[in-house]
Amino acid sequence: MIGAQQNAAEIYRTQQINNASPLDLLIMAYDAALIGCNNQNLDRTTRALNELKNALDFSYDAEIALGLHRLYTWCQDLARDNRYDEAARILRELRDAWLQVKQQYQQPAAASPHSVVVPAQPMRVYSAA
Repeated sequence: MIGAQQNAAEIYRTQQINNASPLDLLIMAYDAALIGCNNQNLDRTTRALNELKNALDFSYDAEIALGLHRLYTWCQDLARDNRYDEAARILRELRDAWLQVKQQYQQPAAASPHSVVVPAQPMRVYSAA
Protein backbone atom coordinates (compact mmCIF):
# COMPACT_ATOMS: atom_id res chain seq x y z
CA MET A 1 0.00 0.00 0.00
CA ILE A 2 2.78 2.44 0.87
CA GLY A 3 4.56 1.69 -2.42
CA ALA A 4 1.37 2.45 -4.36
CA GLN A 5 0.95 5.76 -2.50
CA GLN A 6 4.55 6.72 -3.19
CA ASN A 7 4.15 5.82 -6.87
CA ALA A 8 0.95 7.88 -7.10
CA ALA A 9 2.68 10.81 -5.41
CA GLU A 10 5.60 10.56 -7.85
CA ILE A 11 3.23 10.48 -10.83
CA TYR A 12 1.36 13.50 -9.49
CA ARG A 13 4.61 15.39 -8.91
CA THR A 14 5.85 14.54 -12.40
CA GLN A 15 2.59 15.84 -13.90
CA GLN A 16 2.90 19.00 -11.80
CA ILE A 17 6.40 19.61 -13.13
CA ASN A 18 5.53 18.78 -16.74
CA ASN A 19 2.57 21.19 -16.69
CA ALA A 20 4.29 23.99 -14.77
CA SER A 21 5.15 27.35 -16.26
CA PRO A 22 8.78 28.49 -16.19
CA LEU A 23 7.89 30.77 -13.29
CA ASP A 24 6.28 27.89 -11.38
CA LEU A 25 9.39 25.77 -12.00
CA LEU A 26 11.52 28.57 -10.61
CA ILE A 27 9.41 28.71 -7.44
CA MET A 28 9.57 24.90 -7.16
CA ALA A 29 13.37 25.07 -7.34
CA TYR A 30 13.39 27.61 -4.50
CA ASP A 31 11.06 25.31 -2.55
CA ALA A 32 13.47 22.41 -3.07
CA ALA A 33 16.39 24.53 -1.85
CA LEU A 34 14.38 25.64 1.20
CA ILE A 35 13.44 22.05 2.02
CA GLY A 36 17.12 21.17 1.76
CA CYS A 37 18.00 23.99 4.15
CA ASN A 38 15.22 23.07 6.58
CA ASN A 39 16.44 19.46 6.64
CA GLN A 40 20.09 20.55 6.70
CA ASN A 41 20.58 18.41 3.62
CA LEU A 42 23.64 19.76 1.81
CA ASP A 43 23.17 17.58 -1.28
CA ARG A 44 19.58 18.63 -1.86
CA THR A 45 20.32 22.29 -1.16
CA THR A 46 23.30 22.25 -3.54
CA ARG A 47 21.39 20.46 -6.32
CA ALA A 48 18.51 22.94 -6.14
CA LEU A 49 20.87 25.92 -6.10
CA ASN A 50 22.77 24.48 -9.07
CA GLU A 51 19.47 24.26 -10.97
CA LEU A 52 18.77 27.89 -10.15
CA LYS A 53 22.26 28.86 -11.32
CA ASN A 54 21.96 26.83 -14.53
CA ALA A 55 18.63 28.49 -15.35
CA LEU A 56 20.05 32.01 -15.35
CA ASP A 57 19.92 33.81 -18.69
CA PHE A 58 22.98 36.04 -18.89
CA SER A 59 21.99 37.22 -22.38
CA TYR A 60 18.82 38.89 -21.10
CA ASP A 61 20.28 41.02 -18.32
CA ALA A 62 23.80 40.00 -17.37
CA GLU A 63 23.93 42.26 -14.31
CA ILE A 64 20.83 40.73 -12.72
CA ALA A 65 21.91 37.21 -13.66
CA LEU A 66 25.37 37.77 -12.19
CA GLY A 67 23.88 39.15 -8.98
CA LEU A 68 21.61 36.12 -8.60
CA HIS A 69 24.50 33.79 -9.43
CA ARG A 70 26.53 35.37 -6.64
CA LEU A 71 23.63 35.04 -4.19
CA TYR A 72 23.14 31.38 -5.07
CA THR A 73 26.86 30.72 -4.67
CA TRP A 74 26.81 32.53 -1.31
CA CYS A 75 23.89 30.36 -0.20
CA GLN A 76 25.84 27.25 -1.19
CA ASP A 77 28.79 28.50 0.85
CA LEU A 78 26.51 29.13 3.83
CA ALA A 79 25.07 25.62 3.56
CA ARG A 80 28.56 24.09 3.39
CA ASP A 81 29.37 26.05 6.57
CA ASN A 82 26.27 24.56 8.22
CA ARG A 83 24.59 28.00 8.25
CA TYR A 84 21.35 26.75 6.74
CA ASP A 85 19.17 29.32 8.51
CA GLU A 86 21.02 32.20 6.84
CA ALA A 87 20.83 30.54 3.43
CA ALA A 88 17.12 29.83 3.93
CA ARG A 89 16.44 33.46 4.86
CA ILE A 90 17.99 34.70 1.62
CA LEU A 91 16.27 32.04 -0.48
CA ARG A 92 12.91 32.70 1.18
CA GLU A 93 13.15 36.41 0.35
CA LEU A 94 13.99 35.63 -3.27
CA ARG A 95 11.20 33.05 -3.50
CA ASP A 96 8.69 35.51 -2.03
CA ALA A 97 9.75 38.13 -4.58
CA TRP A 98 9.16 35.68 -7.44
CA LEU A 99 5.82 34.70 -5.91
CA GLN A 100 4.81 38.38 -5.98
CA VAL A 101 5.81 38.52 -9.65
CA LYS A 102 3.64 35.47 -10.30
CA GLN A 103 0.67 37.01 -8.49
CA GLN A 104 1.02 40.28 -10.41
CA TYR A 105 1.44 38.36 -13.66
CA GLN A 106 -1.79 36.44 -13.05
CA GLN A 107 -3.86 39.59 -12.49
CA PRO A 108 -6.00 40.55 -15.50
CA ALA A 109 -4.32 43.96 -15.89
CA ALA A 110 -0.82 42.52 -15.61
CA ALA A 111 1.97 43.46 -17.97
CA SER A 112 2.68 41.32 -20.99
CA PRO A 113 4.55 38.04 -20.45
CA HIS A 114 7.56 39.60 -22.15
CA SER A 115 8.10 41.94 -19.20
CA VAL A 116 8.62 39.11 -16.71
CA VAL A 117 12.09 37.62 -16.30
CA VAL A 118 11.89 33.83 -16.10
CA PRO A 119 14.54 31.16 -16.37
CA ALA A 120 15.79 30.47 -19.87
CA GLN A 121 16.77 26.89 -19.19
CA PRO A 122 14.40 24.11 -18.10
CA MET A 123 14.99 23.12 -14.50
CA ARG A 124 14.87 19.78 -12.75
CA VAL A 125 12.89 19.91 -9.54
CA TYR A 126 13.65 17.36 -6.88
CA SER A 127 10.93 15.63 -4.93
CA ALA A 128 10.66 15.97 -1.16
CA ALA A 129 11.94 12.43 -0.66
